[in-house]
Amino acid sequence: MKNSAIVWDIGMACAHLIGITLLNKHFIIWLMRVSIVIFLFFLISLQFLMAVPVNGQRMSDYKVTLKLEDESLLAGIKKIEAQTKFRFYYRKSEIREINDLNLILSTRTVENTLYELLKNTDFSFRQIDNNILLERRQQQGYMLKGRVITSDHKAVEFATIQIVKASNQNIIASALADTAGRFNLTVYDQGDYLLKVSSFETDSLVQKVTVTDAKILQLPDIILNISAIKLSGVTISSKIPLIKRLADKLILNVEGSVYEKGEDALRLFNVIPGVQVTGKDILFRGSESVTVYIDNRRIPLIGDQLLTYLRSIPSESIKSYELKAVPGAENDAQNGGVIINIVLKSEYKYGLTGNLNAGYWYNRYSNAFGSTFLNYRTGKLNVQGNFNYRNTRAFYEDNITQEFKSTGVYSPQTEKYTEHYNTIGYNVGVDYKLTPQQTVGVDFNLFANPGDISNNSITNINYLANKQANSIDSSSYTNRSTTFRYVNQMTNVFYRNKLDTLGSKLDVGYSYINYSLRDPAAIETRFLNAEGVEFHPRDSLFTKTMGKSMIHVANIDLEKYLSKLLVLNVGGKYTASKTDYSINYRSGLNDQSPLDTLQSNRFLYNEYILAFYGTLSQSFDQWNIKIGLRTEQTNYNGLSVTTGQTINRNQWDLFPSAYINRKLDESHSFTLSYARRINRPGFRDLNPFVVYTNLNFIQQGNPNLRPYFSNNLQLEYLLKSKYSLTVGYQNTNNAIATNVTNIGDVIISKDENINDNYNVFISGYIPVQITKWWEFNTNVTLRYRTIDIQTTPLVHRSKFSQMVWATSKFNLPGKYFVEVSGSFNRNSFYDIYDQFNVGKLDMAIKKSFFNDRLTSRIELQDPFHLYKPQYEINTPELRRNVLRNRLDWSRSVGVFLSYNFSRGKKQSNKENIDAAGNEARGRL
Repeated sequence: MKNSAIVWDIGMACAHLIGITLLNKHFIIWLMRVSIVIFLFFLISLQFLMAVPVNGQRMSDYKVTLKLEDESLLAGIKKIEAQTKFRFYYRKSEIREINDLNLILSTRTVENTLYELLKNTDFSFRQIDNNILLERRQQQGYMLKGRVITSDHKAVEFATIQIVKASNQNIIASALADTAGRFNLTVYDQGDYLLKVSSFETDSLVQKVTVTDAKILQLPDIILNISAIKLSGVTISSKIPLIKRLADKLILNVEGSVYEKGEDALRLFNVIPGVQVTGKDILFRGSESVTVYIDNRRIPLIGDQLLTYLRSIPSESIKSYELKAVPGAENDAQNGGVIINIVLKSEYKYGLTGNLNAGYWYNRYSNAFGSTFLNYRTGKLNVQGNFNYRNTRAFYEDNITQEFKSTGVYSPQTEKYTEHYNTIGYNVGVDYKLTPQQTVGVDFNLFANPGDISNNSITNINYLANKQANSIDSSSYTNRSTTFRYVNQMTNVFYRNKLDTLGSKLDVGYSYINYSLRDPAAIETRFLNAEGVEFHPRDSLFTKTMGKSMIHVANIDLEKYLSKLLVLNVGGKYTASKTDYSINYRSGLNDQSPLDTLQSNRFLYNEYILAFYGTLSQSFDQWNIKIGLRTEQTNYNGLSVTTGQTINRNQWDLFPSAYINRKLDESHSFTLSYARRINRPGFRDLNPFVVYTNLNFIQQGNPNLRPYFSNNLQLEYLLKSKYSLTVGYQNTNNAIATNVTNIGDVIISKDENINDNYNVFISGYIPVQITKWWEFNTNVTLRYRTIDIQTTPLVHRSKFSQMVWATSKFNLPGKYFVEVSGSFNRNSFYDIYDQFNVGKLDMAIKKSFFNDRLTSRIELQDPFHLYKPQYEINTPELRRNVLRNRLDWSRSVGVFLSYNFSRGKKQSNKENIDAAGNEARGRL
């Protein structure tokens, strides 16, 4: 029985199991048995594959079973001699330089094997009795000479030129153009050939060349241009379009575009239609959250840590971005927004490749970061690692006004927060190819702050009898200092088996995640009278939050190509999470102060999620259809050790998805998408703890938070792979929202399932090439949103909001690149409250050196200080207006450098495996 047949049976069994025995509690045991069967099958298959078949008398009849992986011709000859009676004769000095040969494991005749080994050399072979003679061809070669230039007659340095046999597409020879754009190639047979010319900065061309009896053929100058051109006898091989639409995702092709060099993964988010980086958040269409993946692995970081990590990934290592505005059944249902997956280039040279990055910026304080990425490949082993370090300050300044309507008390206040911290993150991964089809690997990554994060929050509150009063009745002054430390680490092991040449594969993986934190805080409040003199004893409070989480994740995924156009995906996943958080309250300013046992608490939370999914995609004519179904069982329980309060839930949920793509012609396509998703609260959000910002503002956890569901329906029109127009409808019921209330002058912020959200939108993306050196892109989203807030009394609100984002890109002489971008958001919601209009303008200048190996960039963030976010909470009891005057990421000037290097001679592939645990890790 063949390998593909066994895997097909397994795939059908998985599909049958999902459809019929979805609730079978013995499925995990079945998966383990299947894995054992697969392992035993491969061991048995290996014995059959290594068996030597019966041979004939001639080299066209004798068969050998042979595999070469980056080996020499001499090694191949020795393997043939070991399996046959043939002996080879050759000049060792002539063939010793023929190395780096590859043959997939197969049984071939000796004649066919030698043809494969020698097809790109100038050697021939012939049989004399039981001897095979290798000899250099004696015929005279035919030389092709030419030059590659641009339309303005400048040489294209290091362009890649290949000569290909027209009849069978075999590569005969290849070369790199020199610094003058000139090249020479030699062929040994007359006939028709295809000359393929490519360069990173220009179009790629394919030119038909006919070799006759002329010993030297001087080709006319080959002109490469940014825009498509047509030469006599030349066929244009167009560049990959910047934007490509598949049934379930939009692809932004970075490789081969103007963005391929000198950028980083963070900045390139602004190139994706509808996506915008706003400080520590990445948003889609102005308000929808974005979950970031790299090679199908979710990045378990948020805020500034995520942005720092993305900055360390150079654009030179990025192949494309995949935007899933409506994620499907193959993705974890735990996702309320869109998914953007960064696909890295999988080709790495033998030897050492990598990059170095560094940056400095000033935003009132000096900040710096450094990172490096290294990849080393030798034989079947690939080792990869990266390291990030960041030393910076974060801060904000808020001007807040509060009016307590029941008493009329008016309270203006200022809140200043500063934070100085240094963080590290590193990743080490090892892949090993058991066979050309099978790969095993292990990855370990860690994010932590090696020293304590120290921050300080100062709140100055004044109290007036009413809004019209001219004098202060009293004031309070609160100082909150804390040292926060965390460690977030994950280990992942995986196995991948490529089942056939169509792309079928089986993935099996396991992840272990360990997270811990320590967050002590000392809060002291002084009370002042109208003259600024303390009139009351100071209030002191010390809190210490400790937490740890352990998560185990196991997954199995099968992707089976039933044909080139019909693909089945099935899989299962099991996640077990245990968290243990505690908080101590002490009446004082240190850990030795008296313990307040009434407020102190400990919360234990266990969660188990069992998931199965299946998708089927079919392409035919101009249609591309994909349907999917995911089911997840969520079983959790929580216990407050101090109060005895418990929570629990055990429920199965279904998550269907469907996509229909219709391509009218090369310029027009429509895509209709639907999916149902779930959003679960974060582990820390469930802790029933009270966290004090100051004595007048507290944040209260809520163990009764429930997951909530959303539905997303969208229709997208794509024109010429550039312009897009999307209309859609989204709704969520019982969504989690922050409910702000007050008791007297104490404000309480608490997350609750109180928001029913409905919205319709229309969004358009328009890129315009104004001149050859000036490109203007804009995205506009118009949204009508209605929210029903389940409070007492019920609140019904609606808004028509507008979001505009635009950028101008200038490609100037001397390899200078200038970008000016801006955004404006009008009439939006801040969670369930009102957000005021806000805008921002940024600029960047980029310059490359040393054949684009070194790139420097100067960034000016909000130089005109336009970005001042403001929101207002207006309830029957309270009006609270918050204006953020200063924010660390919004206004700065910085210099950033990136250097890429490589030492190697041949490219090969590294497997990109999904580390399944990252979904759970994102909730820590």
